[in-house]
Amino acid sequence: MTALKFLFLEDSSTDLELIQRELKKGGVDYIPVHVQDRDEYLKAIEDEKPDFIFSDYSLPNFDGLSALSIAKEQCPTTPFIFVSGTYGEDAAIQTLTRGATDYVLKDRLVKLVPALRRAIREIEEHQALRRAEQEKFEIEEQLRQSQKVEAMGFLAGAMAHEINNPIMAIIDYAQLISKGELDPDKVQKISSKIKTEGERISIMVKDLLRFARHEKGNFEPVSVFALVSKVRSIAEQRMKMSRIELELHIDTALPSVLCKEGQILQVLLNLINNGIDALNQRYPEYNEDKRMIIQAKPEEIGGKSWIRITVEDQGSGIPQEIAKSIFNTFFTTKGADKGTGLGLSVSLGIVKEHGWFLSFESMPNEYTRFFLDLPAV
Repeated sequence: MTALKFLFLEDSSTDLELIQRELKKGGVDYIPVHVQDRDEYLKAIEDEKPDFIFSDYSLPNFDGLSALSIAKEQCPTTPFIFVSGTYGEDAAIQTLTRGATDYVLKDRLVKLVPALRRAIREIEEHQALRRAEQEKFEIEEQLRQSQKVEAMGFLAGAMAHEINNPIMAIIDYAQLISKGELDPDKVQKISSKIKTEGERISIMVKDLLRFARHEKGNFEPVSVFALVSKVRSIAEQRMKMSRIELELHIDTALPSVLCKEGQILQVLLNLINNGIDALNQRYPEYNEDKRMIIQAKPEEIGGKSWIRITVEDQGSGIPQEIAKSIFNTFFTTKGADKGTGLGLSVSLGIVKEHGWFLSFESMPNEYTRFFLDLPAV
């Protein structure tokens, strides 16, 4: 293990020797760096990058509180321990409230090594906590991507069918033109249709790629109308193939929301896919009641402006006995080949990260409504 580097701010060589002797007696392995004034102290912090700082409280041309302030600015995570001979109760409280790690009186140096061990233990615990948080974040990211792949699988067949139609039309139009039997006006009309079909494909592909992109970007203002329009474009063909009627009730003048667009598209698509499954379960074939409703309207919550997006289906509903479990990771009522149980769990995690709220109400064999509440920008 590499020896720690200790920076000592001390003007008394005798006191410094006593401090270092106490550390040696405690079996502490370290590399000493000794300074006596402000200039030396600043240079040592910059050049030596100490692991610990030990400082006297009072020095002839410098003081410990100023040294502490500099340390908090230049190296805020470096533990700072006062070792002083003049140290009243008020001074002790002041140094701790300003961010000192600990303090030890010079006539009680026996407490120095325990204070150091305590500080090292706190550093190790903090590092372990940071590692655990990083691992948790990485697992959540993996779950989100796994769920996104699952959602993409639901869409793949429907999207392929939707893209295939305009491609076949383009091929047919191109064959007509290639025969050279059409007059210029007819060629112009067919060329316009080819352009229209190509743009239709482009829009679908762009929306799908936006959803599929692995997003770690910043929060940006996004139009609620644009969000719903994009997710509709992605899911529209699956609804058509399931013979589901979609109703949209969204004011184009709604304010924007601050979000990671790709992640919120994922949440909305999860809710829509669940609604499609519920409708197909209740109505395997066409039915005039087989419909989904998406609406967005302003709400006032706690005196602040919010927007509520509601995704409603008139499908099989959520039985009361499982209502408390639907947001649990890997919980699913679908077969193993139809779902992993990640959709709602991941969606809730994304919504919480945004500081929003996701809730629902349901009546078995009547309806299910999911509510996404988000603050307006």
